Amino acid sequence: MIDSISGKIFKKEPTMLFIQNGGVVFSISICLRDYEKLPKEGESVFIFTYLNVKENLMELYGFLDLERRSLFSNLIDVSGIGPRTAINLLSNASVSSFKENILSEDVKSLSLIPGIGPKTAKRIILDIKEKISSIPVSQNNIDNSKVDFSYDDIYTALSSLGYKKSQIDKAVKKLNDEGSYEGDIENVIKRILAIIR
Repeated sequence: MIDSISGKIFKKEPTMLFIQNGGVVFSISICLRDYEKLPKEGESVFIFTYLNVKENLMELYGFLDLERRSLFSNLIDVSGIGPRTAINLLSNASVSSFKENILSEDVKSLSLIPGIGPKTAKRIILDIKEKISSIPVSQNNIDNSKVDFSYDDIYTALSSLGYKKSQIDKAVKKLNDEGSYEGDIENVIKRILAIIR
């Protein structure tokens, strides 16, 4: 999987970003909200990515932050929502307001977002609410002074491997209590996997 890409902005459009890295130019679909935050053409950029692979197609979707990519991943897991629809939905609402509407089960507000009707809004709430239900209790109490990454980075990496939030929370809390929540993200993930498995 291509997790991220860095390079110079070769060209940018409201829904597309072209990044030059060496002799290769990557074509990446983006949402309008990220487009508005991009540097100028010719300047360097770092972007998180999601690679969508179909039988006759490979396409990249890009995000300036992990929180937006995580919500995108949750959306495409909902029946009837594909990557194109998900990226369009993220163009029409901020991540925070989108999550607030899901957590409060506000079908009406979600239905106002272009591309979402009442039925789809209910499916989104049903499928996603538990995944984003709250900031994990362990996150409020863990010592981040010895790491240079966030809990969201850990959660994104492990949830993409199929692990549940409750499993991740329990393992992070255990490491923190033992004083082992330190070092680079790769080693911390290894320790978490050793606990979960």
